[in-house]
Amino acid sequence: MKEKLITVGVEYDEVLKRFMGKEDFYLRMLRKFLDDQNYNGLKQAIDDKNWKDAFAYAHTVKGLCGNLGLGGILDYAAPLTEELRSEPYDEESIMHHMKHVTKAYNKTVEVIQSL
Repeated sequence: MKEKLITVGVEYDEVLKRFMGKEDFYLRMLRKFLDDQNYNGLKQAIDDKNWKDAFAYAHTVKGLCGNLGLGGILDYAAPLTEELRSEPYDEESIMHHMKHVTKAYNKTVEVIQSL
């Protein structure tokens, strides 16, 4: 499990400290992440160019990934969140960041599903 999670940017030993060393609890939280709909909301809001909703979703995704130590997604969700924080919105930059969030998200989901 540790080796797979490291491939998607998880600093495993550090994040496990947050979960008091309880690997089974951390794994349960990762599986709950798969059911979370904030990424889908983010994707839809960006498709609709609803930048205010996109900011709220991006901020939530960033927080979830931070709490779970999903560094691969966090590395891209953080700058996306900042890009969406205020006007004027740079659509090209938003789309660029979202492309990377999507790639990292898909890879992370694939790894979690394999655990």
